[in-house]
Amino acid sequence: MKEWTVGSIKETLEGLAEERGLSKTKAFQPVRAAVTFSNVSPPLFESLALLGRERSLERLRRVAG
Repeated sequence: MKEWTVGSIKETLEGLAEERGLSKTKAFQPVRAAVTFSNVSPPLFESLALLGRERSLERLRRVAG
């Protein structure tokens, strides 16, 4: 992704979910849990944008181990 914006994050994650044949819930819940440390949070794309690219990716990498 060139830009870390709500729109580009949404487009990318929705594209990945569709490409892999996953529902949005199945695709986004693990990301939400990894990034916010909770299954309940403000909207995912906005949360990722507010956290910033580096912090979001760091949290995802930590969970992916």
